[in-house]
Amino acid sequence: MHKPGLLPLYSPSRISAYESCPRQYKFRYIDRIPREEESIEAFLGSRVHEALNRLYRELQLGQSLSLPELLDYYDWEWRRHWHDKVRIVKQDYSIEHYRRFGERCVVNYYKVHEPFDRGHTLGLEHHVTSALDPDGRYRVRGYIDRLVRVGSGRYEIHDYKTSGRLPAQGEIDADRQLALYQLGVEGMWPDAKEIGLVWHYLAFGRELRSRRTPEELGRLKAATIALIDRIEADTEFRPIKSSLCHWCAYRDICPLWKDGAVTTDRGSRFQAPSPRFKTGDSELGRRDCEAEPGTWNSDQRAKEAIEEATPGDGQDVDLRSVSREALREAILAAAETEWAEVRFMERGQLWIRMGRLMSPDDLDGNADGWVLLSDEGLSLLFRQVERAQWSATFVEKLQRYLAS
Repeated sequence: MHKPGLLPLYSPSRISAYESCPRQYKFRYIDRIPREEESIEAFLGSRVHEALNRLYRELQLGQSLSLPELLDYYDWEWRRHWHDKVRIVKQDYSIEHYRRFGERCVVNYYKVHEPFDRGHTLGLEHHVTSALDPDGRYRVRGYIDRLVRVGSGRYEIHDYKTSGRLPAQGEIDADRQLALYQLGVEGMWPDAKEIGLVWHYLAFGRELRSRRTPEELGRLKAATIALIDRIEADTEFRPIKSSLCHWCAYRDICPLWKDGAVTTDRGSRFQAPSPRFKTGDSELGRRDCEAEPGTWNSDQRAKEAIEEATPGDGQDVDLRSVSREALREAILAAAETEWAEVRFMERGQLWIRMGRLMSPDDLDGNADGWVLLSDEGLSLLFRQVERAQWSATFVEKLQRYLAS
């Protein structure tokens, strides 16, 4: 029990969990129902973060890691942490696909930032806590991937993202997480006159930056307090239906799930993909997990990873004139979990790419991998569904977009 008047410590991830699904929030943060499952996306993200933390820990000690050495460490951590409850929802992809995706993230970062001499690293996984109100009743905490001093009174908050989608600048400027961390840095470092927020989208070899004015931080505090009040006042915690249900660790006890299916707002039902668990006997399972880094052909693997590390080409996307915001967000959320990329063009046109799963034949001659989805494009969608390359829920959202 918390003290009278003093609310529990909140975090950006805790707040986001409530916004995504209040019932999942209740299961996790109030009922504290334990779950051993871990999504492959979360597992991959943890391994990439560990590798980059190791890189900077060595630099703090005056040592530098070569790219092959860093990839050795990434592989070692992957094998050491692998467990039988890692869940793959997208069965089109193998463990090796995800491992190489994470490898590509590490390579992209290394190539862009070598020799890693910008600023002085003050902390890795740096814990920060801040009060949103003068009485300290509303408190937020979090962990900064890397906190850097880049000059007198100048700081940067760095965050690593392994997402397969590159967001627009507007999304970055509205992001709550690093701005809340900024409040904590300001409290801990009184000399901070200028704080930059930096997101590293590792799959693309890109970094996105943003700043917050005192007025924007004031509005953020008020909005976050209002959201915490809403959470504290909630007594029902109604579940929210979305494509993210497939990745929820509590789907087996969620009232929306019956016989492996979710009821949509239209009353129709789509079948959920069966999650795939990889056991310790798999080619990337527990075997060899006790081996130390350096036992694999790291030089060759680094060469292969560099050849594969082609940054995404979505940097020239104009999202300012996009309409149908609700559908746009639904499609983007679905695309992220589908490992796809989405572009919304000036007149509301929607373009989509599925990466390696699309061949030139599938694209009707569009060699760069992008397809304009129009009414005529529905046949392409259905062909992809038949091949189990698109989930039914994603197609349903796209159909709603085309019909609106």
